[in-house]
Amino acid sequence: MVSLKTSSVFVVIAMNCIVHSIFGQSSSLDQVRERYPDEGVIYLERTKTLMLDVVNDSLKAYADFYEDLLHLKGQTGNYTKNKVYGSSFVKVDNIKARTLVWEKNKYRTVPVTDLTRNDEQSDNVFYDDSYYYTFNYPSVASGNRTVLEYREVQKDPRMISGFLVSSYAPQVRATFRIKTTEDVDLYYRVLNDPGNRVQFNKIRRGKSVTYEWSVEDVPSMKIEPGSPDIRFYEPHIICYVRSYLAGGKKIEVLPDVRALHTWYRSFIRDLDEEPSEELAKVVGTIKANSTNDLAIVQGVYQWVQSNINYIAFEDGMRGYVPHRPSYTCEKKYGDCKDMASIIVGMLKIAGIKGYYTWIGTRNKPYRYTEYPTPYVDDHMIATYIASDGRYYFLDATSKYLPFGFPSSMIQSKEALISFDDDNFEVKEVPIISGDENLITDSLTIRLENDEVVGTGSITLAGLSKSQAGWNLERVEQKDVKDFVIRIAGKGSNKFYLDNYTISRPSAENGNTEIAYNFRIGDYFQRYADELYINLNLSKENYNRLISDATRKTPHEFEFQYDKSEYIEFTIPEGYEVEYLPKNEIVNGLLTGCSFRYEVLENKILFSKQFYVHYILLNPEQFSAWNSEIGKISSAYKEAIILKKKNQ
Repeated sequence: MVSLKTSSVFVVIAMNCIVHSIFGQSSSLDQVRERYPDEGVIYLERTKTLMLDVVNDSLKAYADFYEDLLHLKGQTGNYTKNKVYGSSFVKVDNIKARTLVWEKNKYRTVPVTDLTRNDEQSDNVFYDDSYYYTFNYPSVASGNRTVLEYREVQKDPRMISGFLVSSYAPQVRATFRIKTTEDVDLYYRVLNDPGNRVQFNKIRRGKSVTYEWSVEDVPSMKIEPGSPDIRFYEPHIICYVRSYLAGGKKIEVLPDVRALHTWYRSFIRDLDEEPSEELAKVVGTIKANSTNDLAIVQGVYQWVQSNINYIAFEDGMRGYVPHRPSYTCEKKYGDCKDMASIIVGMLKIAGIKGYYTWIGTRNKPYRYTEYPTPYVDDHMIATYIASDGRYYFLDATSKYLPFGFPSSMIQSKEALISFDDDNFEVKEVPIISGDENLITDSLTIRLENDEVVGTGSITLAGLSKSQAGWNLERVEQKDVKDFVIRIAGKGSNKFYLDNYTISRPSAENGNTEIAYNFRIGDYFQRYADELYINLNLSKENYNRLISDATRKTPHEFEFQYDKSEYIEFTIPEGYEVEYLPKNEIVNGLLTGCSFRYEVLENKILFSKQFYVHYILLNPEQFSAWNSEIGKISSAYKEAIILKKKNQ
């Protein structure tokens, strides 16, 4: 195999060629600035070289990284410092960082000397075994370069990773290489490269094989509001080892989902136990209060939601191995794996089969059936299959998620359901339809002086309820009113919330209820003996068009939802209806709305049914979205005209 030192020599030679082309007679730093007028830095090269070597009966994996960054401006912000990350699975070694200072038509090397190791801390993780080295580049200035080299030693070949072509700065060239032998059966694939910009070469020298992907003139990544994870749209290479030959014997690594399942089963094989007295008592109480198996499952699920606090752990293999159910019951906290473990364990005590299930959240664009590696998933739940064949995906990490609903973050994802050591199923989690995540807002309004005065009642069901519960749990008491205004606010920026009450959501209750009183100033107009008022107090997605010329990334929404709005408007005394907007329906595939007006005695009854029916909106759908939003926004403008009665 090629050593880090030898590999670095090759890269340095290549870099000298690139630098010569930039600073040679045919070009200059000023010309580079003209080409990248808005950029503070550009990568001359980003290279990752993954080495896969069979040593005795084992497959060793490590990756060498090289980054050469040219600074185009004097102040380049975060690019004057850097971090290199590691963990118990990935050992970081041989870090070499330096600044190349341009002086007298050549570079002078100034090495980094302040390399410091730090433990990673995260607000979302109780314990995290990852770490990072941090350092500052000296003498960073326009025309200088900062160079970083380091090695990652992968402790398990199942967890090798590919390469993200794009970066936050533009690149002259990006390269990914895999150096190995013909004894290693490798899977590889380029994703999100419709223009085939990534060039591939496979080079054989004897038994050695080099796979190389390279691309030139790579623009910087665009992170736009509402975008999903960059791996959904930025070009990158995925790879994994199916198997390798050692001593003439074929050794499987990850040839298919079956092999991944077998490896995962090793993490849960020792979880069987004699349940503690406390856990057995809890299950006994749930059984006594239940009339059938489904009721027991619901009782177990809601008990875990209410009594086990979710705390994330990332600690080597502890990040993969759950605790035993009785331990989690005793401690009253755990991560997603522990919650899955205690649900499966409690169902077993009750004589019901529950199944450990691995799954990726929607941060992951991969599927088990295409890419059977641990990079597909980052979450664990339990699954119950009812006698009628319905699958219940039990994710107790959310206290407010209704029973029977998968959490919003796993909709449309493939779940790897483990039945026993040899049997499993890959099942896609359904997308919850909007009518199950219904928001209902019922109002009665009247005109007093120059204000609209009203009372309202909002009901949040399904994932709408779950989202509200999650948000309410995280805001301070002084900020609860602002949260209610975000949900109930309407009309204009002169909306004022007089008072409100909230029925706090829990695992058991059906919905979240918000009752409120409000006023809206200067919302209606008077002209002579006529009065104009628009009963579309809530204009969801009004004129929220997406520029298909400038936006290149998809738009993600947490869940589909429907919203029903009912308004009872009391006609002011002495007025009668002169104009009532016509009823209208905009029935789009992605979003839609219906509007219905009716006069009943001295009241106008207005009902509106609005929906958003997507969770990932791709660029090719922007035109359809804009058309539907345009029609809805036009209907929002319709106002009622009232006229004074003839005396």
